[in-house]
Amino acid sequence: MSTAKAWFPYRRKAGELELFSFAHAGAGSTVFSSLRQALARTGIAVAPAVLPGRERRLRDAPHREIGGLLAEFERMALADGAEAFAGEYALLGHCSGAIVAYEVARLLEAAPGPGPRLLVVVSCLPPPLIRDTGTSGLPTRELFARTAALGGTPDALLGNEDFLDMIERPLRADWELFDGYRHRPGPKLAAPILAVRGRDDPDLSAAELARWQDETTGSFSTLELDAGHWALTAAGAEVLAAEIPAELAGARQS
Repeated sequence: MSTAKAWFPYRRKAGELELFSFAHAGAGSTVFSSLRQALARTGIAVAPAVLPGRERRLRDAPHREIGGLLAEFERMALADGAEAFAGEYALLGHCSGAIVAYEVARLLEAAPGPGPRLLVVVSCLPPPLIRDTGTSGLPTRELFARTAALGGTPDALLGNEDFLDMIERPLRADWELFDGYRHRPGPKLAAPILAVRGRDDPDLSAAELARWQDETTGSFSTLELDAGHWALTAAGAEVLAAEIPAELAGARQS
């Protein structure tokens, strides 16, 4: 049985709130390094998720559909009485990871115990607009090329054959999960949502980003960063690290 420590092995609860973060397709916990450093100054601790099939969980089979991933997450959360989510926490996801974060938020709000204080979704269409991109069915080289074009993966790694061999299975699984995702109607989130995009993102318009508002009964705001699809650049992380505490403070007052 997977544990909270397996899912979130890099927890450093130094402040009042933890930000459980989910990366984009094929990515690992290091993509949140800049954001983690920037938020450390605010007392918010970023806890990146390590999903099955990645990093220290490389031997675990990656999930290819959202239902299986959520079922494993729920078993993990219930195993210790949801102790990992007993304090103040928020959720963040980038690109396909935003869909995982959204569905985890729904799950945690339906469970006993506190729900997330905030959901931050970055560079992702709102759930009803998710469509099959066809990426999961591409040949290996085209799969990597499509992923690389979205940004967030260092060029040096993309030129490393051993690295590509290692991540192809979880990368393809992530794309299968995203391409096969279908939004299930249900109660809206109570958690506020902060929806973020790079203003030069060709895959997500400002109008589409605004439709995340339909997923919450709480407060809603948007943020545009000086970036493309990969919005969590060092500069973008600094801007976002200033916005997240402000959103949390606003949620406390509402």
